[in-house]
Amino acid sequence: MPESIRWAVRAAFITAVTALGAVTAVTIPGLSLVPFTFQVFGVFLAGGLLPARWAFMSQAAYLALGVLGAPVFAEGQRGFAVLVGPFGGYLWAYPLAALFMAWMIHQRVNRVRVALGLGVALITIYGGGVIGLMLATHATWLSAVMEGVVPFVGWDMAKGLLAWPILLQVQRWMDRRTISSNRISA
Repeated sequence: MPESIRWAVRAAFITAVTALGAVTAVTIPGLSLVPFTFQVFGVFLAGGLLPARWAFMSQAAYLALGVLGAPVFAEGQRGFAVLVGPFGGYLWAYPLAALFMAWMIHQRVNRVRVALGLGVALITIYGGGVIGLMLATHATWLSAVMEGVVPFVGWDMAKGLLAWPILLQVQRWMDRRTISSNRISA
């Protein structure tokens, strides 16, 4: 099977994981307009397991599915209106977050790079989210941060801690497969 098809299949799988992460959406009244979901976990997997181009495309495909009418956004929402709503900024940031994380990690995979990649992805997502909240609700920067970042930091760090060993183990497995296939072809 050609390498590009393998990456496309992996990217499609991670697109599906991101979409499934939206199914878990829980909005806590009075805390935030933004629902708690597992979508960010899908972004972490994209950035940690795919090359930069494929990481970006997996999350762009996720957005395209939602815009085209698949109920893949939080709380089963769909359509372009979601991307310009209160949490649209987070969604717009997913492809960039996956891209930046992949660039950082795949230069040289190690624990420090994975941790930095997770942090860069989260900062990118929060930045997009704050901008989206400010534009959609006319909130001040401080109120957008208080509503769209502060309630989620612990939750998102837990997703990063969940992703961390998965990313490291899969990278080790992929490294062993590469070494093994190089020996066979030599």
